[in-house]
Amino acid sequence: MRKYNKAKNTPMHHKIFRVLNQFANSTVIDHVLWQRANIILAVVSGTIDQKAGMLYGVSRNVAGRWRKRFINSLPILNRIARKRPEALAANIRAVLSDNSRSGRPPVFDTVCRSFIIGIACHNPSDYGFVRSHWSLPVLRKAVLAKKVVSSISCATINRILNEVELKPHKNRYWLHSAEKGENPFTYKQKIQEINGIYFTAAMINQFGGESDLRIVSTDEMTGIQTLEHKYPDKQARPHMTAKTEFEYIRHGKTSLIGFFDIVTGRLECPYLNKTRKAEDFVKALARIIDTDPDKRWIIVADNLNTHYSDSVVRFVAERCGIPETELDERNILKRVKSRIEFLMDSSHKIRFAFTPKHCSWMNQIEIWFGIINRQLLKRKSFLSVEDLETSILDYIKQYNSMFAHPFKWKYHTTPLGSNLLMSS
Repeated sequence: MRKYNKAKNTPMHHKIFRVLNQFANSTVIDHVLWQRANIILAVVSGTIDQKAGMLYGVSRNVAGRWRKRFINSLPILNRIARKRPEALAANIRAVLSDNSRSGRPPVFDTVCRSFIIGIACHNPSDYGFVRSHWSLPVLRKAVLAKKVVSSISCATINRILNEVELKPHKNRYWLHSAEKGENPFTYKQKIQEINGIYFTAAMINQFGGESDLRIVSTDEMTGIQTLEHKYPDKQARPHMTAKTEFEYIRHGKTSLIGFFDIVTGRLECPYLNKTRKAEDFVKALARIIDTDPDKRWIIVADNLNTHYSDSVVRFVAERCGIPETELDERNILKRVKSRIEFLMDSSHKIRFAFTPKHCSWMNQIEIWFGIINRQLLKRKSFLSVEDLETSILDYIKQYNSMFAHPFKWKYHTTPLGSNLLMSS
């Protein structure tokens, strides 16, 4: 009994108790760490090894072994708790974890593993297989054909690929921006400009108050189909997912021109129409500008030709007090480049910021379009175009009143402000 009393009376910093209790009450920690933390707490409170082992499903010897290891580590842990408390949890975890073991020597050495990974990083056609991508059986045949190893299983190849998080059977679409390769300077300049605009919007939102600047992101959601499910949906039930009828009836389509307010996260002045011509964009643009005609506007848009048509240039010139004769004198309307430069002029009360070509992911309204598609358009059944447009407008009204919030924009997975500081 003396050794148990010794464990009970061993001085222990209160922060060590706190970490042990966190481990003992955690529902996500590894089971062995949870088990050993509870054993230590039981033993140091006076419970004998045998009873502590019975409580947590181990033998008396195992409970005593972990008690001894923890008691022997207490002087160091107490010192860490006093001087470096932020490192205490990691050190306690290390004390309660198994020692590293050498294990069985690997059957396949580093060279062999690298060769298998190298094959998986090539196209199957390079090795004579008429396939678009690898599967484990085909990859195994390629490895054996190269006589890298005499035998290997698909499960072993799978483990080798998982070690480097390589999944040759998976595929994602991507869109190459020609501008990035042909003119990297202007590409980077546009990216930095749009990031700067988003950073300005975040600062306006953070510090609040009135601002004379409105920042919106615009684009068209075209070809929204009015699909009526031929038979009613079956709602979800316990042990059963919801079911949607595969067959549908077409009732036409519509298009949505939206303006996403970067500062507030609201979708303003939705414009629904069957077409999305330059005239439609000008009408939608006039509606959003008329909500705050005296303020300055920055409009983030992609490179669709309707966004820099001559009618858009005339509209912006009219609202900025620039006579049309000046447009003719400067030959602004005749060339695409001159129209874009005019619309991007920062001295105008209304100015555009265009994303690089094939970089619509820089346009925040695309995120909002994804939201409405997932939450409304993808699964709902519509009886007519009017029903579809009414549902869209009702959704926007509810979203603005209940769910609208500015997006936390990041670039290259780092906070936006740090990117701007690094690039300045």
